[in-house]
Amino acid sequence: MRGARGVVRRGAGVFWVLCVILIMGCSVRTLETEKVRDLDYELAEEADIPEEMRGTIEEHKEEAFSFTYADKGRLYIARGYGKQKTDGYKIQVQELYESENAVVLKTAFLGPEPDEEAGPEPSYPYIVIQTEYSDKYVVIE
Repeated sequence: MRGARGVVRRGAGVFWVLCVILIMGCSVRTLETEKVRDLDYELAEEADIPEEMRGTIEEHKEEAFSFTYADKGRLYIARGYGKQKTDGYKIQVQELYESENAVVLKTAFLGPEPDEEAGPEPSYPYIVIQTEYSDKYVVIE
């Protein structure tokens, strides 16, 4: 009798493990990054960045970061490259587009020009772009 209960318990345990795996498998989404359309955007000036977002940037500026913020029908995407030894660094938006289920931002981080005199103070280069609101996932590359 005791052996039958052990088999039933083990069988129930295996059943629940399989259920959890099945549920987890159903929740995985594949992000499609093939461009459907370009998105219009603007580089946000410091004064245009929502206050809460500015605070988050200030908190995380020492390290590379990327995050989004939605406010008043606009989507803000922030991309920072952390503390740099000097100034003169630039961030270039290469692409901002929408795919089937994502918004994709591609940026390039450019160092100071060879003939440019860099200041002695460290810098914390980042950009914030604003575009139309989307509830899609945001991929930042």
